[in-house]
Amino acid sequence: MDIQVTAEEGPFKQLRFSGSHSVWFPRETALSPELWSEYLSVFWPHRANGHYYLSHGTVVNSGDICLDCGACEGFFVLQALAAGATKVICLEPSETMAACLNKTYAAEIKTGRVMVQNAAAGAAEGTARFSFDSLDPFSGRVGSASSTSNIPVTTIAKVCADLHLPQVDFIKMDIEGAEIQALEGALPLLEKFHPKLAITAYHRHFDYKMLHALATAAGYRQISPAGLTERDNGIYRPVMLHARK
Repeated sequence: MDIQVTAEEGPFKQLRFSGSHSVWFPRETALSPELWSEYLSVFWPHRANGHYYLSHGTVVNSGDICLDCGACEGFFVLQALAAGATKVICLEPSETMAACLNKTYAAEIKTGRVMVQNAAAGAAEGTARFSFDSLDPFSGRVGSASSTSNIPVTTIAKVCADLHLPQVDFIKMDIEGAEIQALEGALPLLEKFHPKLAITAYHRHFDYKMLHALATAAGYRQISPAGLTERDNGIYRPVMLHARK
């Protein structure tokens, strides 16, 4: 585990991972094996990593416009920018983590290469209850029993329309069980642009089948599962869904 605290400012601290990737987190965030695992899930390209976004043909190419749903700390943003993405739009429901993203990507936000929207992706416009703990910033969840605040909900299609994007090339999504609703809210955009999709599919036992059905309805023909995880007393399910036209 290679995580170093490199700066502290008010309620935030900057962490450097593996000597190469620096991002801002809440000051309370624990330097834990879970934190290191979250980092590896994005940057470790080994075939044993079923959570790796850039596999099964879903890669970020130079010039791509990417949408990061559940951007959290912004690891995927780093990955997309390094691959040459021309713009990354971050949707992050946690006000705290959106503030961290604004600090990490201050320079890129000024140039328009990164945009941060403090909202959750859903099937329709509205509001929702949201739970968040700075000790474990990866566990934020919409609509949980321990919800502590109201957050705005928008649709991916509306975000992209409001920004007048000429295209969308890649959608990454890890939003703790809300992926089906978010993909439903993206259907007009999926049918028009067919962006590459890398979506977590393990939070509920039916997620992969539902996400697969939505991608098929939008015209995707190359749809692949990745990884395998055991949940709910021996029920196995894919970790990721990858799709491309």
